[in-house]
Amino acid sequence: MKRILCYGDSNTWGHNPEPEGEDFRYGDDVRWTGILQKCLEGRAKIIEEGLCGRSVMFDDPTSPDRNGRKFLGCSLQSHQPLDLVVFMLGTNDIRHIFTPSIKEIAAGMVNLVKMARNPDTYWVGERPEVLVIVPAPVRDEIASSDFYGMYDEESVSKSKALYAAYEAALKGMEGVWLLDAGKVAEVSVKDCIHLSREGHRNLGRAAVECIEEILKI
Repeated sequence: MKRILCYGDSNTWGHNPEPEGEDFRYGDDVRWTGILQKCLEGRAKIIEEGLCGRSVMFDDPTSPDRNGRKFLGCSLQSHQPLDLVVFMLGTNDIRHIFTPSIKEIAAGMVNLVKMARNPDTYWVGERPEVLVIVPAPVRDEIASSDFYGMYDEESVSKSKALYAAYEAALKGMEGVWLLDAGKVAEVSVKDCIHLSREGHRNLGRAAVECIEEILKI
């Protein structure tokens, strides 16, 4: 059975943009990772590593443990052997408290991919393939909303440019695949940043097709 690590932020953790009562996290049957597990049952084990606020490469001054680069090595070694690592990060890096160019964020993703593809990282199994899922863009309204207050017009622009930047930066890298979540899923109109139930379902189905092709399962 193949082992697949899904390494992401709140949209991998399954943050519910429209919680009822204390239901802040979508259930296993709703999250895109849960859909992956159901569709690939008997063929693959999905390992969820989603953390709200996780960035590609930045230290959040209020949440320093959210730097995706710093935790990745431990995660890869902890869950080895791995056949595939799936990254879906970048939405938190576009916040206005950080000031990188879109190319710098893409360069940060390249570093994560290199870590995942480094054979020296593992002592069990072979180095895994990598699938980079580029997050669906945030909605324009988030720039004028005080719901989060961490995204401005430049953040929105960067969000929309993320796929092209990742595609250019990852081009030609061996064992690396790309999926544009924005082509198959939209974020909720409620908070402008988190996937709706439908978004999770659509992304999960698209990811299944992509993974079946990558791993030949």
